[in-house]
Amino acid sequence: MARPWNSVEFMPQDGAYTGSATISFCAPDGDVSGPATVTLTPDGHVTLAVTIQQYSIPSEYHDFLFPFLHGEVPTPIATGGTTFRNPGTQKITKLEVNTSSGMFRARRAFISKWHLSMSTNEGASIEVVPNDLEFVPIEANPEETWCIPLFGNLSEFSGAETACSLVDRVPYIAFKADGAECGLRISVTTSSAPYDNFAGMAFGSIGAQPHHAADEVKDLLPGGLIAALSFATGSDIRAPWVELRSFDGRLGRRLHLRLGGNPQKDGFPAFTGFDSTNPASGIGAFLNCLFRLPKNERDSLIVPMNLVRSGTPGSATVDESITALVKMLDGICKRHGLARRNLRAGLDPQESTEVDQVLNQARERLKRLRRHWKTEQKLDQLAILDRIIGRQANVACEDLDFGIAVADLLHKFGLFDGDAMNSYYSKLPNDVTWESLLSSIRGEVIHTGAIHVQNLGGLLSWFQFARHLHDVCKRIILREIGYTGTYLPSNVLYKGPFDVDRVKPSSTIGELGYTDPPVSI
Repeated sequence: MARPWNSVEFMPQDGAYTGSATISFCAPDGDVSGPATVTLTPDGHVTLAVTIQQYSIPSEYHDFLFPFLHGEVPTPIATGGTTFRNPGTQKITKLEVNTSSGMFRARRAFISKWHLSMSTNEGASIEVVPNDLEFVPIEANPEETWCIPLFGNLSEFSGAETACSLVDRVPYIAFKADGAECGLRISVTTSSAPYDNFAGMAFGSIGAQPHHAADEVKDLLPGGLIAALSFATGSDIRAPWVELRSFDGRLGRRLHLRLGGNPQKDGFPAFTGFDSTNPASGIGAFLNCLFRLPKNERDSLIVPMNLVRSGTPGSATVDESITALVKMLDGICKRHGLARRNLRAGLDPQESTEVDQVLNQARERLKRLRRHWKTEQKLDQLAILDRIIGRQANVACEDLDFGIAVADLLHKFGLFDGDAMNSYYSKLPNDVTWESLLSSIRGEVIHTGAIHVQNLGGLLSWFQFARHLHDVCKRIILREIGYTGTYLPSNVLYKGPFDVDRVKPSSTIGELGYTDPPVSI
């Protein structure tokens, strides 16, 4: 692939452009113009400050600029004057800022701040936040590739590159998405300027895909790319805009489409540079596995990957981490049709027969009790008892149990964490199982919003539980996309390549990161 980037053109050193702005309104018709400064920030925020030197507004405003900008409605009064009332929404229909580098333009924006003098409006200024801003350079260039600068922590994957650009032999991580060639370049910079410190750049070929409107440009990007990179790196990866460039790196157009969420503390990545030493492992292999999936399947994994990222232990409270991970597991179980389970079907034939005998005996005793209550004319109690008998008849049939559903999901993927934990719990004097603990935890975090920790020792147990659950969720995602390489667990003491199926039924609690696992809520 040719070199589709030019780091010098990504952003000016000071993150600001100066020029002359014209802003048009439709509610009602009018416009303002004057010197402007467009300020860009690495997180994708764009603000436009305009010093108003000229304006054209309807005559009924009597040259009062403030009520016009505020969206107030002029209303004539009987004495011949005008009042302004009922503040509304002032709609901006066109925004253009001409600079020495090119033009910023948008069709939608809103006024966030204004400063106006009391009478003559001299020195009037407004601050505008555009919604669909794009930048077009003075020189028209072909739009052949998409390219996005990335912020976040990608430095771990410097050295994991699998290809080189044709022009200058700059290495990058190559992957395919929807049949198109794509790449991820990891930046190595020593600059202290915030606008120079891109973590990396993602890019790909446009081909014959439509790319005029903003929504069409969004569709050029591989679905789930930002979520996948955040999952893989354990860092919130974000992009301030999307650029369309020629194959040799000349800028055709920049669209300010913010991608990614607000940053939080970095957590446990899914891979390290060690994994990339194996051709079938690491971030490159992960991206290739993910983008081999149909788009609808990739899209359905965006929320689970985001929940794994937001549920990173240490970047939030233990309650918040476990809540995010429980939601992720809930969604994946439903995705596989495991939310409901026929309990009797999960028993071996002999055990199923024994359970049926006990249930039949209980049913006959309930029926005898009903006949006795009827004879004693306890009629107000019969409806309640009938409901109990009806529920008892289906007690071993279909049921909704989170812990059992998660256990089934793990077995489906060949993961044996539940078996290993139950091996430990079976040696304790209480009756806890891993499945029952998971179900209890789901009920607590979903319905009460908290896990009540009594002491620091209990807090450590729940933190270790959160790390184990986070590791389980990562391996489920990797299994879901067909990844068979190595990864970095969330509950180990040292970095290194580990197999996704590393947990066996015989694994100890120490190997799962516990010193003393929790046994109850």
